[in-house]
Formats: sequence, structure tokens, C-alpha cells
Amino acid sequence: MTYTRSGRLRSAAPNFNLGAAWLASANRDPQAAMDQWKAGRLAAIETGEVFNVVRVGDVQTGRAALADLWHADVPVGPVLHNRAEGCIEFLVTIRADTAWEMPRTGLIGRPAEGREPLSVAMPAPGMQRLGGRSWLVLPDGERRPTDPADLAVALRRAGARLRHDHP
Repeated sequence: MTYTRSGRLRSAAPNFNLGAAWLASANRDPQAAMDQWKAGRLAAIETGEVFNVVRVGDVQTGRAALADLWHADVPVGPVLHNRAEGCIEFLVTIRADTAWEMPRTGLIGRPAEGREPLSVAMPAPGMQRLGGRSWLVLPDGERRPTDPADLAVALRRAGARLRHDHP
């Protein structure tokens, strides 16, 4: 299932082609990603130049944070549900002034100098589910990544709410 920013069920992405082109643009070889998607496979999308990815290691917390962002009417970028690894992955803006220090999460961003780019396997926008991965918030070519500061606040709120609801 895919949802709009306000939390309503979305029946289709506004523009799959723009979303795919935007995601592929993160790679040094964008055509390679497009070719993988055309062949019905996941594409390894590089992080650290166009966006970073925050991997939330608990699906319940990740979904609660997403709901919190929508409730706060904060712009939300593309979000993946990674069933294969049991996590939620938020595409976030790159902010050089922010270090990521949230428990049970990991930042996948720019690699150390001289190292190969880091990447995350992603289905093409519009694919229902592939390799255990599906989009909760679709990349549509217009939606920008989530601000990591907003995500951090939402994760703290979600964690506190879940601890309160399930002591």
C-alpha cells in the first residue's frame, strides 16, 4: 500500500517516470539503474550525493515515525518498507552540519574518501513489491527527501509513544 502525505491511501503515483529518473540520477551510471528496473529487478541506488538513507531497524517505530511526520504536516520524501531486512528506509536530505546519532537506526550516506559509493537496493517507482521491498511513499520526481532533523524528532516521539503504549 502507498499513502499520500496526509496519510490517505494512494492508488497510483503521480509520475513513475519522473520518480525513476530522479532516483537513477543518484548513480554515476543512471542508465544502469533504469536497465535493472526495465528487466524487473532491484537497482542499487547510490547514496551520499543526491540523498542519504536512514534505515530504521524496527518496522513499528519506522511506521510510527512516518505517521508522526504526516500528523505534523512535515514534508515527507520517499520511504521504503524493506521486509527482507525488517526495516523502514527514509530517503533524507544531505546535511553536512548534522551528525546522525539515533538508536536502532543507521545512516547510509557518503563513503569514506577513496571508497566505493554506498548503495541501497530499490524497486522502480510503481512496482508493487520486489525482493521484499516496496514503497510506502513513492518517489515521484517532485517530492524531496525528508529533512533528517524532522525525522529525528518524529523517531523520538514515535519511540516514546511506543514505550508508553507497550511498557
